[in-house]
This record gives sequence, structure tokens and C-alpha cells, in this order.
Amino acid sequence: MKTFNKALITLSTVLALSACDSTDEAIEEQITAAVEEAKVDAEEKVTETEEKIEEVIEDVEPGKIYGPYATGSVQAPVFVYFDLETMSEVTLSETTDTTWDIALKRTGVYLNDADTDSPVSAYFTNNNNEFILDGVTDVDAFVNATPDSELADFTSVTSTDIPADDNMFVADITSDIIDGFYNYDYITHIVSANAANYFIVNSDTTLTKFNVSDLTTVGYDITEITFSYANQTSEDDAFALTTTDLVVDTALACATHAGVYIDFDSGAYVTESDAWDVSLPCNAGNAGTSFSIDIAADATAIQDFDNSYDAIPVDYIPHYGFKSNEYTVKAFDANSWYKYSLQGNNGIWSQYGVYLIRTATATYKFQITSYYDSEGTSGNISFRAEAL
Repeated sequence: MKTFNKALITLSTVLALSACDSTDEAIEEQITAAVEEAKVDAEEKVTETEEKIEEVIEDVEPGKIYGPYATGSVQAPVFVYFDLETMSEVTLSETTDTTWDIALKRTGVYLNDADTDSPVSAYFTNNNNEFILDGVTDVDAFVNATPDSELADFTSVTSTDIPADDNMFVADITSDIIDGFYNYDYITHIVSANAANYFIVNSDTTLTKFNVSDLTTVGYDITEITFSYANQTSEDDAFALTTTDLVVDTALACATHAGVYIDFDSGAYVTESDAWDVSLPCNAGNAGTSFSIDIAADATAIQDFDNSYDAIPVDYIPHYGFKSNEYTVKAFDANSWYKYSLQGNNGIWSQYGVYLIRTATATYKFQITSYYDSEGTSGNISFRAEAL
């Protein structure tokens, strides 16, 4: 009996040990599987984290280049609008949209002035001034410069380079081409004609040089104005030697019309539906005109405040800087970002100058790196931009 019990016990023990071995193997397999699964999860999370880190690094990569942005051809230029806060291109809903900061069109760089209280403005840091020494352009410096070679000039600009004097930042200024035809005395509040300032209008194949030689005002209305003018028609080589005075009773004209329209060819004021060269809008009360003169939509003009032009050769009109009724003086024009035709092939080379662009909320550094895409097509602008 004891032998049986002993054998039974031994058998039970063997069975129990066998069961334990089987359980341990199952547990070990489960642990191994769990470990492998945890490794896979960990590797996936590491990979995901690395990708996020790479994205962050890319976003803050010093000297990151944006573009190229296509700004059209010479025959059909187009604007590209860019928001520096989001570092992205903006599609405008209207021209007064304030969501963009800078606009590009061919070689032109425009700053948004829609927010009149805080227009976007720019300051040139004057780096890479060795490209132009004593007014002489170093052609090799321009031609041999690359985005990589000029990266250091961009990264070296920091917040310490922001000028303390806000007046050193310049905004784009939009003006009327026929501006300055009258004087205003801030002490006596008297308005008078500024006969010293001449204007030349190119309209309907005729060039007209004129000034406002006299005007009469009542309150905020011009009630009479005198234009003294001389024409240069397509058959003439110069302006007429004698001037003609055209006296316009603007109070009488505004009594029945919304504006006063002047045709220098006929020497008379006409209706809006006629061919006209310049106009003066009537004030709301129709007692006279406002203190502004506009040129026709298809006309252009220049200011000749020195009275220096006796003639303008027709073939050279494009070189005289004639402008539309409302024109913009761009801040970037004072310190151009490029040089043209350095090798006689109409090419555009960037100076890689770094500009500071101030918006209502921040200051950014900005450097144009190329005017061409990978295929060499012009008008495709690339640039660096980064908040300071």
C-alpha cells in the first residue's frame, strides 16, 4: 500500500512538473511575443518621433528657400502674394486684403500698405555691399554668387540688426501723378496755385505740358481754375512756343455734372463721354471741385517741376518714366535687390542683400536667391525669409 501511494505520488509529481513545464513555456512564449510587439511599437514611435523632429527642423531650417513662385512673363506679368507669418502664398479676395505682407511681380517687390495705421515697411541691412564699391559693380561677385555662398550673410543677421529708429523702415508710398499743383499756407489756410510745378500728359497721341497758373477757392471747393498749356502733337518736334490759358468755371460745371473734364486738343472742358485728358471730381455739394486732378485711364504723365523739357522725342517716351494716374513708389526701389544685363544677355543677378521687413506683429529678414526656375525661365522668384 505504501508502495502504491509512493508510486502514485511520484506519478502525480511527474504530471505536475510536466504541467508546470508546459505552463512556463506558454508564459515564456507570451512574454516573448509581448516583448516583440513592444519593440515594434517602440520602433514605430521612434520613427514617428524622428519624422516629426525632421519636420520641425525643416520648418526652422536656417536659410530655408521658398519658391520658385511664377510671376508671369514680360507680356503678361502677374502678382504673387505672400504671408510672412504663415510662410505661405495667399490668394486675395480683394486688393485691400491685409493677409499678405509682400507681393512679387517680375523684378518688383511690393509691400502691403492696406493697413494705413501699420503698413508693412522695409529696411536694407546693406550687407554684401562689397558687390558694389564706390559705385562700381563687381560683375564677378554677382555672377559667381550662389544661394549657398551667400547663406552666411542671411544667417548672420539677427534681432540685434533691427534699427532702433523706426523711421529707418520705409513703406511703399502710393501717390497721384498730378500732385503738387497748388500750395497751402498752414498759417493763413490760404490755397493758391503752384505755377512753378509743370506736368506733361501723354494722351491721344498728343503730349501736353501744363501748369495750374491760377485758381479760386471757396471753403473746400475750387470754384475756378486756369490751365496754362502747350501741345506737342504727333507731327511736332517740340511743345508749342506759346502757351494757351484755359479758364474753367468749375462751380458752374459742377452745378450740372459730377466732374469737370478737360480736353487739351480742343482747349475746352467737355463731358465724360467725350475724349478728355484730365479731370477734376466735383465735391458732394456740387459747388466746385475737390483739390485733385486725375488723368484719363489710357493716359500717362510725368512731373516736370524743374520746367526742363521743351520737347520729348516720341521714340523715347518709354524712357521718361511716364506713370499712370495713381502710382506706387516701392521701398525696394531705393535699394534694388538685383543687377541687370551684367554680361550683355538681359540676365538678372541677385545681390543677395538681406532686408528687414516689419509687419504689424513681427520683423522678418528677407533675401532673394534667384529670378529663375530650374529650367532657366525668368520671373520665377525664390527667396529666404525668417522671423527675428
